Amino acid sequence: MDPVPVLVVGAGPVGMVTALALARHGVACVLVDQGFETSVHPKLDYVNARSMEFLRQFGLADDVRAAGVAPEHGADVIWSTGLAGEPITRWGLPSVTQEWRRIAEHNDGTQPAEPGQRISQIDLEPVLRARCRREPLVDLRLGVRFDSLTQDDAGVTSVLADDTGGEVRVRSEYVVGCDGASSQVRRAVGIGEEGFDVPGLPGAFMVHFTSRDLDSLHRHGRFWHYFAFRYVIIAQDEVDTWTAHVNGVDPNEFDEPPADPEAFLLDTIRTELRIDKVLLTSRWRPGFMLADRYRAGRVLLAGDSAHRMFPTGAYGMNTGIGDAVDVAWKLAAVVRGFGGPALLDSYDAERRPVGRRNMHTSHRHLGVHLRAGELLRGGAPLPSVAAFLDAERGENEYRGIELGYRYSGSPVLWPEGPGEPSDDPRAYTPTTWPGARPPSLLLSDGQQIFDRFDPASFTLVDFTGDGAAGPLLAAAAARGLPVTHTVVADPRARELWERDLVLLRPDHHVAWRGNTAPPDPDAVVQRVRGGG
Repeated sequence: MDPVPVLVVGAGPVGMVTALALARHGVACVLVDQGFETSVHPKLDYVNARSMEFLRQFGLADDVRAAGVAPEHGADVIWSTGLAGEPITRWGLPSVTQEWRRIAEHNDGTQPAEPGQRISQIDLEPVLRARCRREPLVDLRLGVRFDSLTQDDAGVTSVLADDTGGEVRVRSEYVVGCDGASSQVRRAVGIGEEGFDVPGLPGAFMVHFTSRDLDSLHRHGRFWHYFAFRYVIIAQDEVDTWTAHVNGVDPNEFDEPPADPEAFLLDTIRTELRIDKVLLTSRWRPGFMLADRYRAGRVLLAGDSAHRMFPTGAYGMNTGIGDAVDVAWKLAAVVRGFGGPALLDSYDAERRPVGRRNMHTSHRHLGVHLRAGELLRGGAPLPSVAAFLDAERGENEYRGIELGYRYSGSPVLWPEGPGEPSDDPRAYTPTTWPGARPPSLLLSDGQQIFDRFDPASFTLVDFTGDGAAGPLLAAAAARGLPVTHTVVADPRARELWERDLVLLRPDHHVAWRGNTAPPDPDAVVQRVRGGG
């Protein structure tokens, strides 16, 4: 049995991005999923700016935008006592067109290279699936269920079952579990979890439907999210597709789903809404989970198998895409021979703190919903509820969460002394501090600086071109570390990037920076490649 470099279990968005990222680095994988079709469940409705930057690297940003909500549509959030009641407040959020304008007008490093994109998972997965099918290094196998695995010093043997029930064994160097919150991969390696339920929100019932009755749905104005406490309505495509989530009053309310979902929804919203078709219904229970660790030997976890969050903030899948990009370049480095033993250790050290922070921030956002509901039920006047909500707005505006996370303390970054910039989930501080995503901006020639980075190797950004990069490039070459050298002659970019030389990893986070060559270039190279 010839081993494959990597087995990726689960072909949802995170699994497919993992496979595509591996391929981008020249590493083949087998990607398996027990289903045959892409998702019919609207599990997400937003790909954030950082995830879109990653998809830009893969040449997928335009395809995702073409499949998503058109760029002229905004993303306003309406809070209300219900469609049959009164509006409370509105959070105005920009359209993609407005975001592009802001990126051009505020070219100061504070903006992303790509705006976020409203898109349902139903529409996102076919885009990723099509690319996986075209990628020769991705062996996509559908109708294959993961059952168990054993690992040894040389690799992992996974036992799978095909759609006929026949056993299939795959030998791989590594396994990445992207198989969701009930991950069989996580259970197979005995990784535990910590988490908590949401006492104030015991369960929910989803009704996914079509309707062109905009007079009823837009009674309080056009929206992306319509929060009415007892229920939430999400505009999926700005045409005719919507998702309503009805929050349970007690833990057992939806043990038996409503026999007539359409009648149940109409009774809940108390509006004569004309529903054309109920597409899908489901029951779900909110909760938060973080895996005890993201790695067990040659097995690594990404996405919902490593963390589960409430939809507030849209952090779940977007955190998973960050996992996918991180785990893929590190596995590729090890498989291709230029990554050292500490590199895979750094995956847990870097990504688990991000998962924890995003999970707790999502919980904080949910707390705003629950507290506003308490105020409303307690008889607080609508203006005071509105004042509370406006003071706590930010559920989809926490740029620090999207762009500002840093891998502080990572064993594969070159450390600096004191003076680390503030790290606030609410706000993004542009910096090239080691571990940070560097500032994006349009260069004087109109090119996005992120497009100067090599998506498949380290990149040394050089703002002088005077030869100072030579010792570090020579040390990298001696160790077999692939580094692309790019000279950027742009004073404004140099000012924002803070140093003359900035070494970026393949995930485009800063590994090292300085104004001159390091005193010991080999020590820097050894550390950032995980060689000790």
